[in-house]
Amino acid sequence: MSDKKNNKGIFCNHGPTLWQTNQSGLLANNRLAVKDVFAVKGERNSAGNPHWFKTAKPAQNTASSVNKLMTAGCNFIGFTHTDELAYSLEGNNIHYGAAQNPKLKGHACGGSSMGSAAAVAANLADIGLGTDTGGSIRIPASYCGLYGIRPSHNVIEKDGLIPLAPPFDTIGWLTQSAELLSSVSDVLLPQQAINKVNTLVICEALFELVDPSLQAPLGKLLEKTKPYFNHHIDFKLPKSSLLSELADTFRILQGRAIAKTHRDWLELPDQLSHFAPAIAARFKMALALTKQEEQEALKIQHEWQVIVAKNLNKHSCLFLPTTPTTAPKLGADTSALRMQIITLSAIAGLSGSAQVHLPLADLANDHPYGFSLMMTHGNDKSLLACVKHLAEHFKQDTPA
Repeated sequence: MSDKKNNKGIFCNHGPTLWQTNQSGLLANNRLAVKDVFAVKGERNSAGNPHWFKTAKPAQNTASSVNKLMTAGCNFIGFTHTDELAYSLEGNNIHYGAAQNPKLKGHACGGSSMGSAAAVAANLADIGLGTDTGGSIRIPASYCGLYGIRPSHNVIEKDGLIPLAPPFDTIGWLTQSAELLSSVSDVLLPQQAINKVNTLVICEALFELVDPSLQAPLGKLLEKTKPYFNHHIDFKLPKSSLLSELADTFRILQGRAIAKTHRDWLELPDQLSHFAPAIAARFKMALALTKQEEQEALKIQHEWQVIVAKNLNKHSCLFLPTTPTTAPKLGADTSALRMQIITLSAIAGLSGSAQVHLPLADLANDHPYGFSLMMTHGNDKSLLACVKHLAEHFKQDTPA
């Protein structure tokens, strides 16, 4: 397919193209772009790294998540590029290039599911299948003006998936519409009770984590969102330091999980020389983390889990910023931004919650932006029903 060859940083050159196993079904003929970490029988994955691809063996089975989408009628148009081993939020692969943001020329898509996001944002695909460990669906969704979901932990089978940090790895997807986002869930998510979400939970401290220029637009989005909920509740933090501890807590727990999963492979001679310097440094950091650091981080994670459980239930969702900024320019130094992003994305990650990004901001500079809604574990279908309803109301309130 010519699109695979001509869209730098989006599609991989390996893997199936225009592959369809069923022409009927709930998702019939929707074009599916798949992050290059999902197994397809007889194919190899690169996981964003040529050395990994060179040493990989063809998959013996197709990932069940991909199988379900194919059975539902999807048309597999190609594997999409990812940051190396999905260990980045930048969307800039030194081996395969950086996909330019189709909605914002000269800007990044965000990572690590950047290829899937770019394919959907450029209307080369309808569904972008990806993964989200530390924000890899939510960040590209925010930067590219897409709907994107990080489901609750372990509600979707992860067989056939190249892992990064298994306790936090989730399978998510990106679409242009809330309706299609929900339709995909009817295929990938198990049956869950759909409860009416009538309460919006608001944590004002989270607004201070975004760029000052975005605080007023975010406030307007909140005011526009409030009328669709019967009740509004303030989310109170027992201590302000908890927010400042979020990013480091997630960094440590994710790093320890990565080390436990990949240590033997990473410690092979010269292995890290095959990675971009920034990602190699992250792997070195992960390998150096101690059990004591992990134990301290687990205590803070437990504190967050208790706070989330106390403030949210099956009828309520948390309004929160998805990203602290809009998409940075391609090639910009985002090292400081990384920890700011993780501070926001770690709330769902540490609590195992479901989170959806809604691309509903209308900024004066036309940069894509929006906000997220988050619900506690196992309430994915309720959250998606709420998002679908809310998106429709936003559309009705927008002047023609």
